[in-house]
Amino acid sequence: MATHLAGILAPTDRSVNSYPISLISWQQTPPHIASRLKPEVAIDCGWGNLILGQTFSSHEQIIELFRQEPEGRRDIAMYVYDPHILVAKASDLLFFDPSITYRLWLHPGIKQPSPSKKYRVRLLQGMADALAVNKLYLACGMVPSDPETVCQNQRTSCFVYYVAEDRETGEIVGSVMGVDHKAAFGDPDNGASLWSLAVSKPYRAWGIGRRLVRQLSLHYLTRGRDYLDLSVLYNNKKAIRLYESLGFCRVPVYAIKRRNRLNRHLYEGGR
Repeated sequence: MATHLAGILAPTDRSVNSYPISLISWQQTPPHIASRLKPEVAIDCGWGNLILGQTFSSHEQIIELFRQEPEGRRDIAMYVYDPHILVAKASDLLFFDPSITYRLWLHPGIKQPSPSKKYRVRLLQGMADALAVNKLYLACGMVPSDPETVCQNQRTSCFVYYVAEDRETGEIVGSVMGVDHKAAFGDPDNGASLWSLAVSKPYRAWGIGRRLVRQLSLHYLTRGRDYLDLSVLYNNKKAIRLYESLGFCRVPVYAIKRRNRLNRHLYEGGR
Protein backbone atom coordinates (compact mmCIF):
# COMPACT_ATOMS: atom_id res chain seq x y z
CA MET A 1 0.00 0.00 0.00
CA ALA A 2 2.82 2.38 0.86
CA THR A 3 4.20 2.47 -2.69
CA HIS A 4 1.17 1.80 -4.92
CA LEU A 5 -0.01 4.71 -7.06
CA ALA A 6 -3.59 4.29 -5.84
CA GLY A 7 -2.42 5.05 -2.34
CA ILE A 8 -1.55 8.66 -3.16
CA LEU A 9 -4.96 9.46 -4.64
CA ALA A 10 -8.13 10.09 -2.73
CA PRO A 11 -10.07 6.85 -2.07
CA THR A 12 -12.89 7.96 -4.38
CA ASP A 13 -10.65 9.02 -7.27
CA ARG A 14 -8.18 6.62 -8.86
CA SER A 15 -7.50 8.55 -12.08
CA VAL A 16 -3.82 9.24 -12.76
CA ASN A 17 -4.93 12.62 -14.17
CA SER A 18 -6.63 13.54 -10.89
CA TYR A 19 -3.67 14.19 -8.62
CA PRO A 20 -4.41 16.51 -5.72
CA ILE A 21 -2.80 19.93 -6.18
CA SER A 22 -0.52 19.27 -3.19
CA LEU A 23 1.03 16.33 -5.07
CA ILE A 24 1.71 18.08 -8.38
CA SER A 25 5.34 19.12 -8.04
CA TRP A 26 6.02 19.63 -11.74
CA GLN A 27 4.03 22.84 -12.23
CA GLN A 28 2.92 25.93 -10.35
CA THR A 29 -0.53 26.02 -8.79
CA PRO A 30 -2.94 26.86 -11.65
CA PRO A 31 -3.89 30.58 -11.64
CA HIS A 32 -7.61 29.93 -11.11
CA ILE A 33 -6.74 28.06 -7.91
CA ALA A 34 -3.81 30.21 -6.79
CA SER A 35 -6.02 33.31 -6.86
CA ARG A 36 -8.14 31.81 -4.06
CA LEU A 37 -5.20 31.05 -1.77
CA LYS A 38 -3.49 33.27 0.78
CA PRO A 39 -0.22 34.31 -0.88
CA GLU A 40 3.32 33.58 0.34
CA VAL A 41 2.39 31.69 3.49
CA ALA A 42 5.17 30.79 5.95
CA ILE A 43 3.84 30.01 9.41
CA ASP A 44 5.96 30.20 12.56
CA CYS A 45 5.94 26.81 14.31
CA GLY A 46 8.25 27.91 17.11
CA TRP A 47 11.21 25.86 15.87
CA GLY A 48 11.14 27.53 12.45
CA ASN A 49 8.86 28.47 9.58
CA LEU A 50 6.79 25.97 7.66
CA ILE A 51 6.93 27.37 4.12
CA LEU A 52 3.92 26.23 2.10
CA GLY A 53 5.13 26.08 -1.49
CA GLN A 54 1.68 26.08 -3.14
CA THR A 55 1.26 29.71 -2.10
CA PHE A 56 4.44 31.07 -3.71
CA SER A 57 4.60 32.26 -7.31
CA SER A 58 8.39 32.10 -7.64
CA HIS A 59 11.37 30.20 -6.31
CA GLU A 60 13.15 33.48 -5.59
CA GLN A 61 10.57 34.33 -2.91
CA ILE A 62 11.25 31.03 -1.14
CA ILE A 63 15.04 31.43 -1.43
CA GLU A 64 14.83 34.89 0.15
CA LEU A 65 12.85 33.48 3.08
CA PHE A 66 15.53 30.87 3.68
CA ARG A 67 18.23 33.56 3.55
CA GLN A 68 16.45 35.30 6.44
CA GLU A 69 16.39 32.18 8.66
CA PRO A 70 17.83 33.13 12.09
CA GLU A 71 20.50 31.11 13.89
CA GLY A 72 19.05 28.21 15.88
CA ARG A 73 15.96 27.81 13.71
CA ARG A 74 15.06 25.13 11.17
CA ASP A 75 12.77 26.32 8.38
CA ILE A 76 11.14 23.70 6.14
CA ALA A 77 9.60 24.17 2.69
CA MET A 78 6.98 21.67 1.53
CA TYR A 79 4.78 21.30 -1.58
CA VAL A 80 7.21 23.31 -3.71
CA TYR A 81 6.79 23.19 -7.48
CA ASP A 82 9.90 21.87 -9.26
CA PRO A 83 11.75 21.42 -5.96
CA HIS A 84 14.88 20.13 -7.72
CA ILE A 85 15.11 23.38 -9.66
CA LEU A 86 14.65 25.42 -6.50
CA VAL A 87 17.59 23.63 -4.86
CA ALA A 88 19.70 24.00 -8.03
CA LYS A 89 19.10 27.76 -8.01
CA ALA A 90 20.58 28.03 -4.50
CA SER A 91 22.64 24.86 -4.02
CA ASP A 92 25.04 26.68 -1.71
CA LEU A 93 22.11 27.52 0.58
CA LEU A 94 19.54 24.72 0.27
CA PHE A 95 19.39 20.93 0.26
CA PHE A 96 16.82 18.16 0.01
CA ASP A 97 15.98 16.84 3.46
CA PRO A 98 16.47 13.02 3.47
CA SER A 99 12.91 12.44 4.63
CA ILE A 100 9.86 10.63 3.32
CA THR A 101 6.43 12.22 3.22
CA TYR A 102 3.46 10.08 4.21
CA ARG A 103 -0.26 10.78 3.85
CA LEU A 104 -3.27 9.38 5.66
CA TRP A 105 -6.63 9.84 3.95
CA LEU A 106 -9.04 10.62 6.76
CA HIS A 107 -12.21 8.55 6.86
CA PRO A 108 -14.94 7.58 9.36
CA GLY A 109 -13.26 4.21 9.97
CA ILE A 110 -10.68 5.93 12.21
CA LYS A 111 -11.85 5.05 15.71
CA GLN A 112 -11.24 6.67 19.09
CA PRO A 113 -8.75 4.48 21.01
CA SER A 114 -9.63 3.21 24.46
CA PRO A 115 -8.37 5.38 27.36
CA SER A 116 -5.12 4.32 29.01
CA LYS A 117 -4.85 3.79 32.75
CA LYS A 118 -1.24 4.99 32.63
CA TYR A 119 -1.57 8.30 30.79
CA ARG A 120 -4.11 10.67 29.32
CA VAL A 121 -4.03 12.68 26.10
CA ARG A 122 -5.32 16.24 26.25
CA LEU A 123 -4.90 19.63 24.60
CA LEU A 124 -1.88 21.71 25.57
CA GLN A 125 -2.91 24.30 28.16
CA GLY A 126 -0.78 27.35 28.88
CA MET A 127 2.85 28.19 29.53
CA ALA A 128 3.62 25.34 31.94
CA ASP A 129 2.68 22.80 29.27
CA ALA A 130 4.62 24.71 26.58
CA LEU A 131 7.74 24.70 28.76
CA ALA A 132 7.33 20.98 29.43
CA VAL A 133 6.97 20.28 25.70
CA ASN A 134 10.12 22.26 24.99
CA LYS A 135 11.97 20.22 27.62
CA LEU A 136 10.69 17.07 25.91
CA TYR A 137 11.94 18.29 22.50
CA LEU A 138 15.41 18.86 23.93
CA ALA A 139 15.47 15.42 25.58
CA CYS A 140 14.53 13.86 22.23
CA GLY A 141 17.28 15.72 20.36
CA MET A 142 14.82 17.97 18.52
CA VAL A 143 15.04 21.68 17.76
CA PRO A 144 13.54 23.59 20.71
CA SER A 145 10.39 25.63 20.19
CA ASP A 146 9.75 29.08 21.64
CA PRO A 147 7.17 28.55 24.43
CA GLU A 148 5.52 31.94 23.81
CA THR A 149 4.99 31.03 20.18
CA VAL A 150 3.53 27.65 21.15
CA CYS A 151 1.02 29.33 23.49
CA GLN A 152 0.07 31.88 20.84
CA ASN A 153 -0.29 29.20 18.17
CA GLN A 154 -2.58 27.07 20.34
CA ARG A 155 -5.05 29.97 20.44
CA THR A 156 -5.36 30.04 16.63
CA SER A 157 -7.37 27.91 14.21
CA CYS A 158 -4.20 27.06 12.29
CA PHE A 159 -2.49 25.02 15.04
CA VAL A 160 -3.36 22.38 17.59
CA TYR A 161 -1.07 20.79 20.20
CA TYR A 162 -1.85 17.59 22.11
CA VAL A 163 0.16 16.30 25.04
CA ALA A 164 0.32 12.95 26.85
CA GLU A 165 0.42 13.23 30.62
CA ASP A 166 1.49 10.52 33.06
CA ARG A 167 -1.58 10.01 35.27
CA GLU A 168 0.53 9.23 38.33
CA THR A 169 3.18 11.96 38.19
CA GLY A 170 1.52 14.60 35.98
CA GLU A 171 4.66 14.71 33.81
CA ILE A 172 4.28 15.58 30.12
CA VAL A 173 5.73 12.52 28.37
CA GLY A 174 4.52 13.01 24.80
CA SER A 175 3.49 15.75 22.40
CA VAL A 176 2.35 16.33 18.84
CA MET A 177 1.55 19.43 16.78
CA GLY A 178 -0.92 19.74 13.93
CA VAL A 179 -1.22 22.39 11.21
CA ASP A 180 -4.56 22.97 9.48
CA HIS A 181 -3.75 23.77 5.85
CA LYS A 182 -7.28 24.98 5.17
CA ALA A 183 -7.01 27.54 7.96
CA ALA A 184 -3.42 28.45 7.05
CA PHE A 185 -3.90 29.27 3.38
CA GLY A 186 -7.21 27.92 2.06
CA ASP A 187 -5.83 24.57 0.89
CA PRO A 188 -7.87 23.39 -2.14
CA ASP A 189 -7.04 19.80 -1.15
CA ASN A 190 -8.53 20.40 2.32
CA GLY A 191 -5.64 18.91 4.26
CA ALA A 192 -3.57 19.13 7.42
CA SER A 193 -0.15 17.98 8.59
CA LEU A 194 1.48 16.43 11.66
CA TRP A 195 4.71 17.79 13.12
CA SER A 196 7.01 17.41 16.12
CA LEU A 197 5.84 14.05 17.43
CA ALA A 198 7.90 13.42 20.57
CA VAL A 199 7.71 10.78 23.29
CA SER A 200 9.96 10.54 26.34
CA LYS A 201 12.28 7.55 25.92
CA PRO A 202 11.27 5.70 29.13
CA TYR A 203 7.61 5.83 28.02
CA ARG A 204 7.89 4.68 24.42
CA ALA A 205 6.65 1.17 25.19
CA TRP A 206 3.30 2.58 26.33
CA GLY A 207 1.99 3.23 22.81
CA ILE A 208 1.88 6.98 23.35
CA GLY A 209 3.13 7.83 19.86
CA ARG A 210 0.40 5.75 18.24
CA ARG A 211 -2.23 7.32 20.47
CA LEU A 212 -1.09 10.88 19.71
CA VAL A 213 -1.14 10.24 15.95
CA ARG A 214 -4.65 8.77 16.17
CA GLN A 215 -5.83 11.66 18.31
CA LEU A 216 -4.59 14.19 15.78
CA SER A 217 -6.15 12.19 12.93
CA LEU A 218 -9.50 12.23 14.73
CA HIS A 219 -9.16 15.94 15.45
CA TYR A 220 -8.89 16.75 11.76
CA LEU A 221 -11.46 14.17 10.71
CA THR A 222 -14.06 15.84 12.94
CA ARG A 223 -13.13 19.20 11.40
CA GLY A 224 -13.85 17.91 7.93
CA ARG A 225 -10.29 17.63 6.63
CA ASP A 226 -9.50 15.04 3.97
CA TYR A 227 -5.89 14.09 4.68
CA LEU A 228 -3.05 14.28 7.20
CA ASP A 229 0.56 14.51 5.98
CA LEU A 230 3.81 14.01 7.86
CA SER A 231 7.53 13.92 7.10
CA VAL A 232 9.87 11.34 8.64
CA LEU A 233 13.60 10.72 8.22
CA TYR A 234 14.26 7.82 5.86
CA ASN A 235 16.21 5.85 8.49
CA ASN A 236 13.69 6.21 11.33
CA LYS A 237 12.46 2.66 10.84
CA LYS A 238 10.38 2.46 14.03
CA ALA A 239 8.43 5.60 13.16
CA ILE A 240 7.92 4.44 9.57
CA ARG A 241 6.53 1.11 10.79
CA LEU A 242 4.17 2.96 13.11
CA TYR A 243 2.86 5.26 10.39
CA GLU A 244 2.41 2.49 7.83
CA SER A 245 0.58 0.38 10.42
CA LEU A 246 -1.84 3.27 10.89
CA GLY A 247 -2.60 3.44 7.16
CA PHE A 248 -0.25 6.20 6.00
CA CYS A 249 1.11 5.82 2.46
CA ARG A 250 4.08 7.46 0.75
CA VAL A 251 3.47 10.51 -1.42
CA PRO A 252 5.77 12.43 -3.81
CA VAL A 253 6.29 15.50 -1.63
CA TYR A 254 9.80 16.64 -0.73
CA ALA A 255 11.09 18.75 2.14
CA ILE A 256 13.72 21.42 1.55
CA LYS A 257 15.87 22.96 4.27
CA ARG A 258 18.68 25.45 4.63
CA ARG A 259 22.29 24.38 5.09
CA ASN A 260 23.08 25.37 8.66
CA ARG A 261 24.68 24.10 11.84
CA LEU A 262 21.55 22.24 12.97
CA ASN A 263 21.17 20.46 9.63
CA ARG A 264 24.82 19.66 8.88
CA HIS A 265 24.50 15.96 9.68
CA LEU A 266 21.68 15.69 7.14
CA TYR A 267 23.56 16.98 4.11
CA GLU A 268 27.18 16.06 4.87
CA GLY A 269 26.44 12.37 5.19
CA GLY A 270 29.37 10.35 6.48
CA ARG A 271 31.90 13.13 6.05
